[in-house]
Amino acid sequence: MIFTGVIFSALVMLLLSDSAQCKRVDCKSDCCSFVEGFPVRLKELRSAYREIQRFYESNDDLEPLLNENVQQSINSPHGCHVMNEILRFYLDTILPTAVQKNHLHSTTPIDSIGNIFQDLKRDILKCKNYFSCQNPFEFANIKNSFEKMKEKGVYKAMGELDMLFKYIEQYLAAKRVKH
Repeated sequence: MIFTGVIFSALVMLLLSDSAQCKRVDCKSDCCSFVEGFPVRLKELRSAYREIQRFYESNDDLEPLLNENVQQSINSPHGCHVMNEILRFYLDTILPTAVQKNHLHSTTPIDSIGNIFQDLKRDILKCKNYFSCQNPFEFANIKNSFEKMKEKGVYKAMGELDMLFKYIEQYLAAKRVKH
């Protein structure tokens, strides 16, 4: 199962990379442009996260917060609601707490991630019809798990940002115009 996920992720990255030879998509809507342009923002997210990743992963010794159920929910017909709830959770709880408890020398990477998440949340809500979004996602389980982790929860959530990036990437890649 993990091996298949790794292969799928590698394939998606190849398809979304600068070196992929795809026809340029002529988008006729802002939502199409948002989805087609997201790989650039994803690179920015990953670059900012690389600056702080080692710190958060080294302080993370807990069970996963973002598990396969989250990934399946993101890839479901109600994925935009899932994305909205997760982004709200990171914007309202995780990133502010990480900045507050930051033992790093700079909050710039966290601020960069927050700014991109803010834009992503806005665009996903604006494009609900484009994503054919259906029934809301129950986010309470993730929030309850986070709260049980107490002060270590922020390390868990920040340590799993790369996983969240992958989920976002897969969700948006599935919405790309077929070439």
